[in-house]
Amino acid sequence: MVGNWGYVERINVNRRFQPSHYHEIFNVAWPVGLEAVFQSSFSLIDQVIVGSLGASAVAAVGLSNNLSFILTLLYAAIGTGSGAFIAQAYGRQDLDEVSKIAAIGQTVAASLGVCSSIPLILFPSPILRLVGAQEELVKIASVYLQLFAASAPLTVMSAVTTATFRSMSDSRTPMAITMASVCLNTLLALLLVLGMGGAPHLGVAGAGLATLISQGVRAVVLVTVLYSVKKGMRWYWPVRSIITRIGPPLFKVTYPIALSEMLWGTSTFAYVVIFTRIGTGALASSQIVTTMENLFILAASGLAPAAVATVGQALGSDATENAQRQARRVLHVALVAGLLFTALLAGVSFLLPVIYPRIDRQVLNLAFWGILIVAAVQPAKTVNSVLGTGTLPSGGDTKFVLLSHVVSSYAVGLPIGASTALLLGWGPLTTFGSRALEELLKSALLFARYRTRAWQRELGT
Repeated sequence: MVGNWGYVERINVNRRFQPSHYHEIFNVAWPVGLEAVFQSSFSLIDQVIVGSLGASAVAAVGLSNNLSFILTLLYAAIGTGSGAFIAQAYGRQDLDEVSKIAAIGQTVAASLGVCSSIPLILFPSPILRLVGAQEELVKIASVYLQLFAASAPLTVMSAVTTATFRSMSDSRTPMAITMASVCLNTLLALLLVLGMGGAPHLGVAGAGLATLISQGVRAVVLVTVLYSVKKGMRWYWPVRSIITRIGPPLFKVTYPIALSEMLWGTSTFAYVVIFTRIGTGALASSQIVTTMENLFILAASGLAPAAVATVGQALGSDATENAQRQARRVLHVALVAGLLFTALLAGVSFLLPVIYPRIDRQVLNLAFWGILIVAAVQPAKTVNSVLGTGTLPSGGDTKFVLLSHVVSSYAVGLPIGASTALLLGWGPLTTFGSRALEELLKSALLFARYRTRAWQRELGT
């Protein structure tokens, strides 16, 4: 562990490759990646199960998920900011500080999540019409959106709690809890969507109810385990003295991440709106592409928390050279993972008729080419994940992350995607291409910043 002073010293004096250093990264990364795959299965399970109801049901679930996903991203960023501070405090072996930061992050995330999900719960139909959903989709998606939005505060609460575990180099506990909740979600979705085992046949709404219940169970178990089992952790009510000391520096690091995640989520949803404007078939194909891509990119998502934990703990213990080496190792693994995912994702494109046997052939053909396009930029996407949500935030360099997204998405990607697909009528494949271009540009910007080492700073409260 980086927090062990003797271990840090040994790393500082040994610059040669040692498998044990990569082993430390994998110890954090692989459970997070596996957990992320299971977490994404909440949406995948909903899509696959309601896929038996037709393409309109798939499109309805995907559209609703993207609406709520923006809120989840915004407040899950609190987990990233908290995780950076927690990792450095844990590197100093200050568990009292870790507890206080975690408590503030959990409270703020849950409170803001409740406030933001209320409009989606109260006005689902007008919001769906506002983004261009056809009346058929509005009718199917309204109740699902209400239930899925209600789970958003629970999801972001879990995100902060999980980030606390990971920043303390424990990624296996949240992995086990998430896997159990996904199993629960699968069982409930089968019962409620299809009416199996004597349960009511609720259709698409049953998928939303299954997600709400399973996410609630997950949040409760995570918080309970953190404060009752984790040694040295205790709950602190966020009283004024704690808020005034920890709040300002935490906010300074977190708000650029929150804005970046919100803008990323908004741009992602803007692409969904573009596909929606093209037609239901294009929307359904884009949701299939996104779901398949997430299965692979999320497998590498553990590398970003591994960077926060290992690099952050090294910076907290004032071992900057070790932090640089750890960051370089994580980046090397990210590139290898990206190349592997390119090959695997391209292979999965040929299995679409097997995975979605009841979806129209035209929709699957469009999804096939979309998957090949996104497969080509998987190395850039893994680099963006590691640098943008791991290495740079571990040292508090979050404003540049925000800048990189504004430039790549809002100055380049979205304008090209909207103009080619809607104004010029070149079709949905150009929209997939504009998203790929966005990833390439963002990776170039983040890597240039990483090379400057301006991100290597100690975070204090």
